Amino acid sequence: MDSILIFLGSLLGMTILGVPIAFGIGITSIILMFSLGMNDPMILARRLVTGIDVYTLLAIPFFMLAGEIMNKAGLVQDILKFSNAIVGRIRGGLAHVNVVSSMLFAGISGSAVADTSAIGSLVIPMMEKDGYDRPFSSAITSASSIIGVIIPPSIPMIILGSIAQISIAKLFLAGAIPGILVGLSLMGLTVYLSKKRNYPKSGRITFVEFLAVFKNTIWALILPFIILMGIIGGFFTATEAGAIAVVYGIIISFVFYGVKLKDYPEIIRNAAFNTGIVMLVCATAMSLTWFLATAQTPQVLTTFLTSLTDNKFVFLLLLNILLFLVGMVIDLTPALFLLVPILYPVSQAYGIDPIHFGVIMVANLSIGLITPPVGTVLYVATSISKIKLEQLVRELIPMYIVLFAILLVITYIPSVILWLPSLI
Repeated sequence: MDSILIFLGSLLGMTILGVPIAFGIGITSIILMFSLGMNDPMILARRLVTGIDVYTLLAIPFFMLAGEIMNKAGLVQDILKFSNAIVGRIRGGLAHVNVVSSMLFAGISGSAVADTSAIGSLVIPMMEKDGYDRPFSSAITSASSIIGVIIPPSIPMIILGSIAQISIAKLFLAGAIPGILVGLSLMGLTVYLSKKRNYPKSGRITFVEFLAVFKNTIWALILPFIILMGIIGGFFTATEAGAIAVVYGIIISFVFYGVKLKDYPEIIRNAAFNTGIVMLVCATAMSLTWFLATAQTPQVLTTFLTSLTDNKFVFLLLLNILLFLVGMVIDLTPALFLLVPILYPVSQAYGIDPIHFGVIMVANLSIGLITPPVGTVLYVATSISKIKLEQLVRELIPMYIVLFAILLVITYIPSVILWLPSLI
């Protein structure tokens, strides 16, 4: 229990002081290391290196690079046009376009921040010009962006699978249905709010116009299906899917979108920068989890929780409350590295399916991306829309309710998410 208190106290102190999360985790690792009587700094150095020497983590730079290529190619504009052709004529059309575009772009980026930045920078000004309130435009962009970390190829799913040694392919498939449920639920809420506020809708388009839009967008739509069908069919692993996504992105960007060789230094630089941030967090967090495991923290926590209740459903409620509180103050990626090694053994003691546990963690912590005070997506959205944080959070309240409702479905009706992974 002492190790848990040292861990929580040090990390909380680093957070309050505003230390960048990767360095905060690293300093916490050093404090915990010395508290365990390990005075050799080479122990920490070895853990930093071996922590990220994991084959499955190779998928992260691949998908980062694929997303950068697709973004540079301008696929976002085509996705917006296609989404508008499908749902634009519904009341609140551009808001629905926003959600559907986020769902489609999620199949390319695997990142909520990338989703918010790419979709929001285009759609929020369009929505405001068309008569939508700016806070609502920002809120629906923020809420729908979390689909990016749930629908495959979800980078957090890759991280979680590599930490807990859970099939990433099955995690990808398990995330598909919850991601779609989140999107449909937000669209249902949008219908209600649009009628109440008399938001506009786009005009109808002819079938010929739809075919023209579909022809331009089909290359963006094919990639998620290649990834899913390839994994389901056993043709390649999740890591290999990342490499295939890069090759596919390079080919279509050259052939159909006019991306030049001179554009690639910038593309590679952006992908390397984003990958470097994630991998630095990975290295420090993996070292910290090793020290926590050495201190037998998972066993202590398991004993403590099982002494409170032996009911699986009560544990799931406690798990969701804990994850929500953590998600408010720690970003999703470091939260996964910190909590999965501790909570996964506890979930096994309660007989919870590993895939079910993984989806609950990612779905719950993804909500933390849009909750203050640390919600990363909130700050991206406010920087795009130029509104105050409190305005955005106030507009997000009904969307929080919808997201928590979906989280309860995911938590207590596991068959909703487990039937698709059962196919492989």
